[in-house]
Amino acid sequence: MDSVMGELADIDFPDRRFQLWEYRVSHGGLLIRSPRGPNEAANVDLVFDGVEFISCPRLMRGLRLDSADANDMRRVRDATGREIGPRDEVFVLVSQGSRHLVVASSLRTDWHSRDIFDSPFSGTG
Repeated sequence: MDSVMGELADIDFPDRRFQLWEYRVSHGGLLIRSPRGPNEAANVDLVFDGVEFISCPRLMRGLRLDSADANDMRRVRDATGREIGPRDEVFVLVSQGSRHLVVASSLRTDWHSRDIFDSPFSGTG
């Protein structure tokens, strides 16, 4: 079931492991996935489009989406050397007390039981 991101509080998975799963250069698509397993019936996907900046580890234990603060915005400006574009949003992924950043034009979530190697970007180049 696909859903457009609603409230930030809707993305809070303290007991799941998320991984940087796939990146598509052609469309700036990033998939961060928590795969299903013995204790989880569904995969949880965070699918970012129009990615301009990524600063997060490959593996995150527990994940919560938070609002960007002034320090987060400064970190992005310092790393990229430019202001955030009008179509971009700074998404803050909090894991184990650390704040990780993704700058992208959109984020959608998908809970599904398809194969863990299925791509949300199939057919997009």
